[in-house]
Amino acid sequence: MPMYGHRARIGYTSPPSATEVFPYEFYKIVPDGVTLVVHTLPLVERNSEEVDRSYEASLRAAHVMARAKVDILCFGGLPINVSRGFSNVDELIAETEKEVGIPITTSFSAQREAFKVLGGRKAGVVHPYDESHDERHLEYIREFGLEAAGCTRHYAKFVELGMVPEEKAVELGRELKRKYPDIDTIYYSCPHYAMIGAIDTLEKELGVTVIQPLQSIVWQTLRRCGVNDRIEGYGRLLRDF
Repeated sequence: MPMYGHRARIGYTSPPSATEVFPYEFYKIVPDGVTLVVHTLPLVERNSEEVDRSYEASLRAAHVMARAKVDILCFGGLPINVSRGFSNVDELIAETEKEVGIPITTSFSAQREAFKVLGGRKAGVVHPYDESHDERHLEYIREFGLEAAGCTRHYAKFVELGMVPEEKAVELGRELKRKYPDIDTIYYSCPHYAMIGAIDTLEKELGVTVIQPLQSIVWQTLRRCGVNDRIEGYGRLLRDF
């Protein structure tokens, strides 16, 4: 019998210190023969001090992932990826690849590529926090090259994300489209609460494109590892590209 990850072993530095949803939804999506090699980071409250520590912890984790011989490593946490500036991300990837000798990507760059291949003009955001986080998420949309419309929110704390029910993601996606009917894209900005079941539902029901970090990371890392399966049930990105 081949090893579990005989098709691809995907490394991931996961921001929540208590990671729950990401691996569960990862294994719902990926085909047999693909495994997740996860390293959790010291994020509990998601403040600036923890983000800085997590950036450094990600770099240390890259050495461990290289020793484990993963096929590719994704630095998780878009806010961590860009904490030294959006323009620093590509340099971070290049320098880390040179230092540890394995392919590297980031949550930010996976999503950037997903937005590029899927197209889109105007996007709204569903995020899990309160209004104080709106502008940060709208800035992500602008960095991805789209016009930013507005947000709907879960009002959850970082350590509570695993308790958000999946149907809430569908409700907030519908609410976002009602508030901003001219959007063609819905962006779910966090992969650590239940929402992958909402992607196909909302694309079919609302005629929009739905983009989410976990979906983007899985898509990009699979394709870079030569796993080209077209995966049904999780939106256009995994089905058509």
